[in-house]
Amino acid sequence: MNIQKDTYDIEAVPEEVFEFKNGIPGFEGYTQFVILPQDEHFSILQSLDDSNVAFIITDPFIFFKDYEFELSESDQAQLNISDPAQIMVRAIVTWGNDLTKVTANLAAPLVFNLKNKSGKQIVLYPTSYQSKHPLLGPQTSEESGND
Repeated sequence: MNIQKDTYDIEAVPEEVFEFKNGIPGFEGYTQFVILPQDEHFSILQSLDDSNVAFIITDPFIFFKDYEFELSESDQAQLNISDPAQIMVRAIVTWGNDLTKVTANLAAPLVFNLKNKSGKQIVLYPTSYQSKHPLLGPQTSEESGND
């Protein structure tokens, strides 16, 4: 199936399209997304509603081994999750020219139901996680120039 939106084409079959029923906070009008792998660690979550809306995403568990959160019963019901094997978690990454400033949003992970192709950004509250958690970890005092 050739999905055409705006002035671009993305080849996607319906089985690859994730629906965010209420959109993503701040992007509520965009509900149809595909995941376009870039390399072994990063992908692009591309809107099919607007070619200008895309997010860099990554598996937060690769970079943050102790990362964990509770998925509420309400969120489980909204995503129709009946088995943990159905779940895929990703974090939105903020990229820049300075790799030491690359961050991941651990406070609001994206949760996908791989079985029914639904998705939702879960805003964790309360949480000690940050929306701009350094992806490459804290610098050592030697790296930052401090003694």
